[in-house]
Amino acid sequence: MISLALLVLFFAGLLFAACHDVATMTIPNWVSVAFVLVFPLAGVAVGLTPAQIGLHLLAGLIGFAVCIGLFALGVFGGGDAKLLPAVLVWMGPAAWLPYIYGIALTGGLLAVLLLISRRFVPETVVPGFLQRSFVKGPGIPYAVAIGLGAIWAMFRSPVLSSLIQGTGFVY
Repeated sequence: MISLALLVLFFAGLLFAACHDVATMTIPNWVSVAFVLVFPLAGVAVGLTPAQIGLHLLAGLIGFAVCIGLFALGVFGGGDAKLLPAVLVWMGPAAWLPYIYGIALTGGLLAVLLLISRRFVPETVVPGFLQRSFVKGPGIPYAVAIGLGAIWAMFRSPVLSSLIQGTGFVY
């Protein structure tokens, strides 16, 4: 039961961040903080040792340093620079590469779709809450790509794959 609750929290957080980013081009700080604070409970729930939990946190810290650099260069927004490493904590060292690959792949596709949308879709057919992302720009609601990258890599993550197994779902 705890596995299912943790998975629901994880994916609800990703979904909330993506939807909020699409609507407002911002990601609330509490979402990233919640990912990091809930992770040790998930790590204990799946049987990680304190050292393994520490390695996951270290992966997130390294990711945070890289993302802050990308933010300083104007590549990422501030919310993206916090959300990506917060989710990276859940991915850990074993899944960082597929996670980043999934983000890059889906982020590139998202960028192309937004460029097409901003150029060819009339503003009048886009609902008001999507205007900021799909019509006006600039920027990309990258929480969508961060969430899809996490889904792409979830079976490589020892924590997420163990939580999924703990629910009884077969994959």
